[in-house]
Amino acid sequence: MRTDLIMLALLGPCLLTSIDAAEPIDIGSRRELFVDKTLIEQMDGQAELKLHHPTPREIAIEFDQPWEGNASGYPTVIQDGDLYRMYYRGHAYIIDDPPLKQAQSETVCYAESSDGIHWTKPNLGLFDWPGSPENNIIWRGGPETHNFAPFIDTNPDCPPEQRYKAIGGTVTSKGLLTFQSADGIHWKPLSDGPVVTKGAFDSHNTAFWDPEYNRYSMYVRYFSEAQFKGLRLIGMSHSSDFENWSEPVGLEYPGSPPQQMYTNQIGPYYRAPHVLFGFPTRYVARPLTDYVQTLEPVQLRKTLTAAYERVGTDLTDGLFMSSRDGLSFHRWDEAFLRPGPEAEGRWIYGDNYQSYGLFETKADQPGMPNEISLHFDEGAWRDSRLVRRYTVRLDGFVSLHAPYAGGEVTTKVLTFRGKHLSLNYATSAAGSLRIEIQDADGQPIEGFSLDDSAELFGDSIEQHAQWSSGSDVSRLAGQPVRLRFALKDGDLYSYRFVDEAH
Repeated sequence: MRTDLIMLALLGPCLLTSIDAAEPIDIGSRRELFVDKTLIEQMDGQAELKLHHPTPREIAIEFDQPWEGNASGYPTVIQDGDLYRMYYRGHAYIIDDPPLKQAQSETVCYAESSDGIHWTKPNLGLFDWPGSPENNIIWRGGPETHNFAPFIDTNPDCPPEQRYKAIGGTVTSKGLLTFQSADGIHWKPLSDGPVVTKGAFDSHNTAFWDPEYNRYSMYVRYFSEAQFKGLRLIGMSHSSDFENWSEPVGLEYPGSPPQQMYTNQIGPYYRAPHVLFGFPTRYVARPLTDYVQTLEPVQLRKTLTAAYERVGTDLTDGLFMSSRDGLSFHRWDEAFLRPGPEAEGRWIYGDNYQSYGLFETKADQPGMPNEISLHFDEGAWRDSRLVRRYTVRLDGFVSLHAPYAGGEVTTKVLTFRGKHLSLNYATSAAGSLRIEIQDADGQPIEGFSLDDSAELFGDSIEQHAQWSSGSDVSRLAGQPVRLRFALKDGDLYSYRFVDEAH
């Protein structure tokens, strides 16, 4: 802690309050979400932050080609204008003749979609398998095919021939290599050797341009040190030029107990890029008990246990976490995605891995707002290996929630830019949302008190707050204010100050 802050703490809470009021957080017109308590000063009543869960939809793609198989996975999905691109590993293992053996070499495969829902595997003619170019393979190389992870480089100084970049590699390549492409289809190496060498790497490592810090960020599989030495965790490295990288350091999860994670799936949330979202796969080691042996798929579990015991006993599910600095993450200990009903057979190591990339799709009913789509793997180690699409409401990962008894949240001192306060919320028929705007000292501003607030109820991703004088808050723009949200039997997902009329 800085020395000046320690001195302020010794002087008492009253002085700290006045200092906070003098240094408001400028949120401008950016969208703010309730994925952490960074902007929350006080919670009252039965208000809480509530984690929500994705809704399963249709099968997006099946790994049913000869160069694919029961170990295909690690999809990356990029929404590229009107085209959706998917990159994934094609691979298979022989599991019924211990020990586990690779059935074939790994490949990087490609699929595309015009709506993010229906996918095709184009015959690209770039590589033979075997003896025929009629396939969707975009890369056949070395260890990088295990976890080839592309992204679109949004760095304004990025040359056109490097618009698409990728990382990939394992301990065999002694670290992560980098790749480039002008069109996302034809790839070639960018680095002469590994650019990051500290880590385990045999996972879905990720990279992206971070406009908040004006640098590239990379998240890699990483083993913990010190007190919890040897845990499967995540490390972060950064670079200004995508060539020279810092040595990875382990992420921190304040308030969350030690848990093992394989993938990370970290990137800026596209609707609020100042916040990073992560969707790591949690690895849970389980002993070989009589009960474990009764979980479906029973016969497959027996076969896997004989081939490699931990693969037959251990389990994986999906988590959600967020960060504002890229190193310290608020990690929810409860699963974002559970393995589901036992009869579905997803209580197996290798299932419930989330793909990398959130992408927006149309709802299945006309007139409904768009949804966020994401993918999870199913059918690990089976011939029916596939990827299923799931959906989440826009900004709907976490909400400020209150039951019928009600609850309130008051923010820290903020400044904003805009004319209207836009809300993404949902209530029951008996529920409501009201908003008060206070001054920096916590006193209601005339015309914007809770009594002046219109009682909002319904379900909207973009509802303007109303007071007795209307919705125009432009006279308060740039002034230090606090927002007080009073909620009853409802959820508030996000808020944002905007200029345009509703």
